[in-house]
Amino acid sequence: MAPESYKRAERLSPESSGDLKEIPMLLEKIDKYEIFRPKCDSTKEVLHCIATFDADISPVLPYLNAELGGWDYDQRNQVLLLKLSAGKWITLHPHQIAIRGARDIEEAEALLKWIQGQINDIYERREQIEPRYTSQAGLKVMEILKLLPMTNCKACGYPTCMAYAAALREGETRLQDCPPLWEEKFKEKREKLQAYLESFGWRALDAA
Repeated sequence: MAPESYKRAERLSPESSGDLKEIPMLLEKIDKYEIFRPKCDSTKEVLHCIATFDADISPVLPYLNAELGGWDYDQRNQVLLLKLSAGKWITLHPHQIAIRGARDIEEAEALLKWIQGQINDIYERREQIEPRYTSQAGLKVMEILKLLPMTNCKACGYPTCMAYAAALREGETRLQDCPPLWEEKFKEKREKLQAYLESFGWRALDAA
């Protein structure tokens, strides 16, 4: 039996999205989108969405990467992966948007409208934004670990500094969650760690 599927042939446009009317449009309309349950497991309580359009959004991808803290950016193939909270992902291609992990149809449509707004807003402001071609996926856990206090004190909520470093790479925790890191004797390490994370556009998921 085919998985439950929800299809939409509607157009998302400035006329149907009042908050986008004043923004010069790179992505003026989304021609069609489909919302469906994953074919690999139709019992999952999540939905995916695939949207397609004629406009080419590749020129704005490095600016989106800089502003939204892209998880992975493939400059050669022009693909940007955004990691959101609660297991949600958005993948941007030149003529396609893929959303994974929405709770329901309403959230999938809201995410689609949100990313369309971000594309247009950031494209409008691109002259004031420094494009970023690196991404958070390039961060190395061992490099992060070397810049931590290495006390294994568990004050961050993780059993070891290694576990905290792995969570930090994923954006699942914050630098402020490591109390020893903010002691004066670890100031140099903290500043080096901040610079290392920032060089890859790192940000915590709840700060996105």
